[in-house]
Amino acid sequence: MVILINTTYSGSYGRLKVHFGDYLSDDFIKSLLELDIKDIRLKLYEKTYREDIDKATSSSNDDVQIILTAINRHVVKNSKLALFAIPPPMKSFMKTYVSKWDIETIKAIITSKVIHHEIKSGDGFIMSFRDIPLGIFAGNLNSDDFRVLLEKNDVDSVVNYLLNFGYNYLLKDLEEYKKTGDTSMLLSSMDFKYYNDLIEKALFYNGDEGQIIKYIKSVIDLKNIMTLAKALELKVDYEKIEKSIIENGNYSKQALADIFRSGDVVELLSVFKHFNISESIDYYKENRNLSFFEVSMRNALFKQYVPVMLSDTASQYIFAYILAAERERDNLRSIIIGKSYNLDSNIIERMLI
Repeated sequence: MVILINTTYSGSYGRLKVHFGDYLSDDFIKSLLELDIKDIRLKLYEKTYREDIDKATSSSNDDVQIILTAINRHVVKNSKLALFAIPPPMKSFMKTYVSKWDIETIKAIITSKVIHHEIKSGDGFIMSFRDIPLGIFAGNLNSDDFRVLLEKNDVDSVVNYLLNFGYNYLLKDLEEYKKTGDTSMLLSSMDFKYYNDLIEKALFYNGDEGQIIKYIKSVIDLKNIMTLAKALELKVDYEKIEKSIIENGNYSKQALADIFRSGDVVELLSVFKHFNISESIDYYKENRNLSFFEVSMRNALFKQYVPVMLSDTASQYIFAYILAAERERDNLRSIIIGKSYNLDSNIIERMLI
């Protein structure tokens, strides 16, 4: 059953359907692998990145920084276009979903305080100590809030400021950090809270949220399996990473613990065999590179769920539109950063979602 969107939002929804054709095709993205960074900038300028590149050029002369800044501007612009089209029943879910940008940026700030690497505030995002744009200001905190966080001297003062925005749950993990100096639980607790809130909010009561819930559950599964796989590779006991396991995925904590205790990373990864990723598992067997496996799984999830969402109701289409914007950003960043480090094109291609 197709449930129609409220006519108040139908105009914005219609614009999304028109703008979806502006996303770069997979063939175009892959064609950039054969170009140098200057030529990539020219190619993007011929597409829908012209305005973003023009604005980025005003603050830098470096092609890498200009392109990365333009990419960040572009995903913010596309996300805002989608958020404007959201019907009321979906607003709580989307507010929770975009908080991922806050969490990404907060994690970078906390880590910088621990390792004493300065990061700065750019126009709409934070900048690494190498002046590479990192997390973007597109969530529920604004740029002024993040500037305050960047000015804090230590992790303690960062967390205390975040209490103003509902991050009270970090206090327990802050105490653990003070004792051990280890931020792992502080960072993973943000993921735990985020994904549990996301599942809870993914009920629009229209009956059209099914594919979105399936997608989120699969993303939770991927995060859990990657956590366990990395622990196996590093020979870390399950008890030490149990608190990092996120609930509400398709696999219970007990089921994940049982697979973990088999001691076999390939068996862990094989829980995703129904996504037709045998080539990725074979690649892991040969190269023992979990990062490439994670990328291939993110690609598999996108191809499994997004086409269905695009052909279904307006709520699912809006969510798919944002996922497509994020995928384009991630792929372009992988290409630009990979080329800036002179990585082989075949390696960069394996980094594409």
